[in-house]
Amino acid sequence: MIYIILAFLIVIAAIYIIKMGAAFGGLPVLNYHKISSGNNADFLTVNTAELRKHFNYLNKMGYTTIFISDVLAHIEQKKPLPAKPVMITLDDGYRDNYTSLYPLLKEYNIKANIFLVGGFIQSPDNKHQDPNPMGEFLFVHEALEMSKDMVEFGLHTYSHQSYSKLSLPEIDADLKKTKERLQKLGIPVQPCHAYTFGAYNQKDDNKRQAMFELLQQNDVRLAFRVSNWVDKLPIQNNYFVSRIHVSGLFSFFTFKVAVWGFIKIINRFEKIMK
Repeated sequence: MIYIILAFLIVIAAIYIIKMGAAFGGLPVLNYHKISSGNNADFLTVNTAELRKHFNYLNKMGYTTIFISDVLAHIEQKKPLPAKPVMITLDDGYRDNYTSLYPLLKEYNIKANIFLVGGFIQSPDNKHQDPNPMGEFLFVHEALEMSKDMVEFGLHTYSHQSYSKLSLPEIDADLKKTKERLQKLGIPVQPCHAYTFGAYNQKDDNKRQAMFELLQQNDVRLAFRVSNWVDKLPIQNNYFVSRIHVSGLFSFFTFKVAVWGFIKIINRFEKIMK
């Protein structure tokens, strides 16, 4: 039995090495959410002690963090990317992205890209709303401060709805409402969207293609899913770029495996061992 398992693992590893891997001409896109300044850590929360290790590793190993605008310039204008590019992305726009993450971005000279939920931004026109059950979110002035140097922003729906469950007219309305909200607040946003929950329509190819066309019609030129793959360069589909979820429960070794692009091997091995 053990030989069957080993043979299976070898085959799976060979497939992933061929198809994945930052070391094989790929662009690792790391996906974070909440950043805790304490010891808290969970599936969505990475604490600053671990994040320091992540940032130190990326700098030590010669990775260069890049913005959404860098990827667009590479795709549309053929501008070269650095030898070892990596994207740091965060979803939702939690306030700890400013209080806990932003100082570390400046300390380690790391660029980050935050996908904002338009209706969650805290501003004078919504200060009397009930607290959002997902947590506390950025104030407008904090987002504006970050946009001056270490952060670029993208779209992440208006109220964190899944595009896999919305109709095409609903997706169109959500895109317009989100862009209008962020424009009204004066927050600069790149023409980029991250699918909430990393989700998209997986069962209906026609609807998925129609959604891509809808994004294009709304001047969204880049969109990200969560697949735990590393896409090869050049990117084959601007509206289907892969990201790797980074959990606060990762060991440091698991984080390194994620950056290398082989996290699915770890995931498969863990399932086999259960």
